[in-house]
Amino acid sequence: MAERKRIFVSHSSKNEKVVNDILGLLRQLSISYWKAPEMIPVGSNYAREIPKAIKECEVFLLVLSEESQVSIWVEKEIDMAVNCRKTIVPVKIDNTPLNDLYSFYLNNVQMIPYSENADRGRRMLKDRLLKLLPREEKKEEKQEEEHTGQKEAGRRMSKRKVDVFSKNPAPIQCQFCGGGLKEIGVGVYECRACGRENYDYLRKVRNYLEQNGSRSAVLIARETGVPRDSVEYFLREEFLEIPKYAAGRLSCVRCGAPIRTGKLCDKCKEIEGMQTGSGSQVKWHSTKRR
Repeated sequence: MAERKRIFVSHSSKNEKVVNDILGLLRQLSISYWKAPEMIPVGSNYAREIPKAIKECEVFLLVLSEESQVSIWVEKEIDMAVNCRKTIVPVKIDNTPLNDLYSFYLNNVQMIPYSENADRGRRMLKDRLLKLLPREEKKEEKQEEEHTGQKEAGRRMSKRKVDVFSKNPAPIQCQFCGGGLKEIGVGVYECRACGRENYDYLRKVRNYLEQNGSRSAVLIARETGVPRDSVEYFLREEFLEIPKYAAGRLSCVRCGAPIRTGKLCDKCKEIEGMQTGSGSQVKWHSTKRR
């Protein structure tokens, strides 16, 4: 979707030199603008694009000259700007008196004299535009904050992925015969040579708990060979859950309440979610690199 331009520049092509000087000022002020013919998309035309651009702009900047007062296109543009109740900023670049049409349209509209002293005219135009179109610093700051937040969220997500792979590495070769492996399920790998199943750390722990019931992290690590820090990581990241009737519990890192999985109790999750606007955590999926 094309960016909405803040200023529509109405002018005669015969005044291109002065118009370019004015456009240079707009660029210095970081104010977006729309100007024909270069901003008319390929395959479109004046009659389709100009009305749309005028309706969407905030300020109608009229470059007034002898040539623009006799231009049929400029006449149509100011007529539409008036009908759309746009704020009109006339910049007078020569001493030609206003004809009846422009005298009628610009009655009680303050002119910016540009022909007598271009530097003074630029200063006056700058002051007028900055009053009408204050720089969107708050918007830019908000966008920057959002961008920073997205980058931070992406960084945390990337770190989490790295942590997942470090705490739950996929087996590289068959533990029974040393053959190559292929993934046949989440955390399950079949040996191409002997056909036996191999598991990543999480699947080993899950299989162990299914067969033996609730066990402490120390015992799980000793019986499965899975490092204890990986077992604790699975609990904290909600990949595993302490059974409901087991004696042991984790503690909420915020309030200390007993929990069966994760880092926060349900109440603290709600509080953190309201403070950060964050959604639920990413749930477990295969560690296979794709």
